Amino acid sequence: MRNYKKAFLATVVVASMPLIAATNDGPIKVTTFLDEDGENSNACSLREALETAKRRTSYGGCKVTDTSVGTQKRIQLEAGIYTLKRELTPQVNVAILGSSPVDWDEKNILLNDVVNQYPAQIPLRTTIKAENSRIFNTAFSQKNLVLNNVILTGGRTADLGGAIYAGADVSLNSTQISDSRAGKAGGAIYLAGNTSNLTISKSLIEKNQAPVGSVLAMHDKNDLGYTKRNITIESSSLVDNGLLTSKSMLEFVGEPIVILESNTIAGNKADKSNGNLIKFTGDTEAGTTGNNNSSVLSSLSRLTLQNNTIVENNAFTTLLYDKIGHKRLNLNILAYNGDANSYACRYLLGDAKDEKNVDLVINYNAFARSGTNRCDLPDEVFNEDLTKETNIDISGEPIGKFLSGRIDASPFTAFLPLYYPIDNKPKADEDVKSLVDTGVTSCSPWDQRGLARITDGALHYDPKAANTCDIGSVELMRLTAGDIFDLSNTSISNMLDNNQSSYDLFEDLVKKPNNADFLTYYKFRSAEYKKILDAFSDAEKRKNALKYRAIYVDLRNYGLPLPREVSTGEGKPNALEFFNPELYDIHVEALGVGQINSVITDIQTDKNLFCKWNTDLEQIMIYRIDDQITQAGNKEFCKYTIKLKANHAITSSGLLQAAFNNMAPVVKDTSVTLKYKQSETATLNLLNFANDDGDTGKNGLGPELKPNKPSFWRNAEGVELPIRLSNVSSNLVITADRQGKCPAPDQQETCYGGNIYIKEANAFNPFNFSFNYQVYDNEFPTPSISNVGTVKVISTATTTDDSRKASHGGGGSTGIFSLFGLLGLLAYRRLRK
Repeated sequence: MRNYKKAFLATVVVASMPLIAATNDGPIKVTTFLDEDGENSNACSLREALETAKRRTSYGGCKVTDTSVGTQKRIQLEAGIYTLKRELTPQVNVAILGSSPVDWDEKNILLNDVVNQYPAQIPLRTTIKAENSRIFNTAFSQKNLVLNNVILTGGRTADLGGAIYAGADVSLNSTQISDSRAGKAGGAIYLAGNTSNLTISKSLIEKNQAPVGSVLAMHDKNDLGYTKRNITIESSSLVDNGLLTSKSMLEFVGEPIVILESNTIAGNKADKSNGNLIKFTGDTEAGTTGNNNSSVLSSLSRLTLQNNTIVENNAFTTLLYDKIGHKRLNLNILAYNGDANSYACRYLLGDAKDEKNVDLVINYNAFARSGTNRCDLPDEVFNEDLTKETNIDISGEPIGKFLSGRIDASPFTAFLPLYYPIDNKPKADEDVKSLVDTGVTSCSPWDQRGLARITDGALHYDPKAANTCDIGSVELMRLTAGDIFDLSNTSISNMLDNNQSSYDLFEDLVKKPNNADFLTYYKFRSAEYKKILDAFSDAEKRKNALKYRAIYVDLRNYGLPLPREVSTGEGKPNALEFFNPELYDIHVEALGVGQINSVITDIQTDKNLFCKWNTDLEQIMIYRIDDQITQAGNKEFCKYTIKLKANHAITSSGLLQAAFNNMAPVVKDTSVTLKYKQSETATLNLLNFANDDGDTGKNGLGPELKPNKPSFWRNAEGVELPIRLSNVSSNLVITADRQGKCPAPDQQETCYGGNIYIKEANAFNPFNFSFNYQVYDNEFPTPSISNVGTVKVISTATTTDDSRKASHGGGGSTGIFSLFGLLGLLAYRRLRK
């Protein structure tokens, strides 16, 4: 009986699994902006959603969606303002999602390529506002908190953590924390957990205040020693935080691993006589070895500043450091902060010039080594050979020589305030101090706007125009036609089929949209694919679009050419002008076949290689008018040049490197049926189930020099013998119109041509059989062989002539489910007894 109960329980669990799965779809949806707590069963508040997530049962007006234990719960908010009466205390790991800040009726002006044209980014629309309290407190529950697309504002506490008092990990993505205050430390965030990590990405932190750590503070030790935590702030803006009485903005203690990358840090304040914006010191005498246990900072701590723009702050020191912990500064502009008495960098224990073993690495930064807001650094961090020194001394230079003014948040800036670097190099080789194109290629992969810093693109035609890393958070864009390598032809038939399938999908979504918000996007995508299909279906256009083994290059799929940054006026954001055939002329020419090393010299002109721009497809086509494939060690080369129609002086050229391969033919499975006991012979033309359309497209021709090139292999005498059989059962007798040797290197095998004739060796055999086949194409000197197809030989003894009792009902074998039914009935009877 015990075993039966277990079996019954297992059956119940299995049967309920679809129901459980159904409740795991989607987040808990908040339906009211009011801060309710169980008093209204008709609406779900944010506070009630957190309680529902904790209980894993419905609470208030919230419906439970995830009843599993230990998973991160999700809560979905709508656009609007959620006002809190008191702080929220999540008791489970939770992700709170604001309304997506996108508009599917408009294009994204920062990512306007073929893949990411829609949707447009818009300002955040979901706000959680505190009336007179913190916003989140996870210090006691020690649960992780994730916020996406949410604004936190108005957080208040007389203690620690104005907006967030964290006892576990905190992750902020596309989030804002503004106007929050703490009476002691951590105006925006205080990390109280023993291992609480922090990640901030694409976010705005502004106008937060606290005496210590106006943006971020933390505690340094626990019972086990220094608190270890990872802190990453990237692609964000930290602006206008702090007070003139604040001691710090970012207060790092314990054993943190800190990465600040591609951020704008500007307009922040701290005490002008002893305040520090970024504090990374032990507050005690700095030793040169070992760990100083009296220090608030562990010697194992790490601070990395990469591609940040840190300007126009107002404090005694922007970066305070000592010998404790490893510090690395790469490609930052750290200047123009405060007055003549302030420091961009300052050593905690006095003059840094002669200090040794400071554990500081600096490369390609811009700062003043003397004068106003100087960066006081040890001589040991600089290269003794001044010709090899990478850092730029901008002492005495005005900020306007290197940077624009602060640009307000807008769609052009990814809704983050920032500064643009100024390209003040009239010529690429002129020795001028500049933040643009340092010559180094190792930097943050993305700038603050989310644009790729493409620094590894080779430019054979204008190597001096190749993009290299800019100093600061923004990478200045300019029209650049990059080189594209390793292009090759793919199956044309598959390409056309995929385009047709994609068009059908989006056309159906236009007619019956699953979400009306996406209708404009669906229409755009449908039109894109229709343009391609029209180019291959219209008789005149098809002649230019469908070429034997053509390689089709849509530059936008490669993010090329790089867009051109266009000024819209002083104090205004730059616009990005992406490649558009209406604005640019494009010319493509064939170079030839061979190899390219450091220079373009080892190329031989080839009259059969063509490279053209197809205006109907808006793509580059590379093809040959013969059927020659690219030999090992060689490549086929084209050059493309893009010119702005309004100004041909704005131009760039790129190199295309390609190889032509033979596409193998394709076969499909098929079947024949033989009448039981009749000694029938089935006739089958297997080439009806095969094609070599990968090279030509369906109903396409061969190359222009061989338009009637046969699809399938013919031997030296011109006899078509492309079919190869395998796994043929001894119960089958197979013959063909003709047979002979297969092509090399398979000449030891027998190949067939014409019709295949299939007969059973024993007409009274009541079973089905099958065999495999492949076909060779007509490529010289080595044909390609297809995939393996299967031919099923079906006897009517298993179908219409099946005389076995099981096929007529009223008997037959006992199925496994019937057996389970009998066993269940037996168990039930025993249970009743």
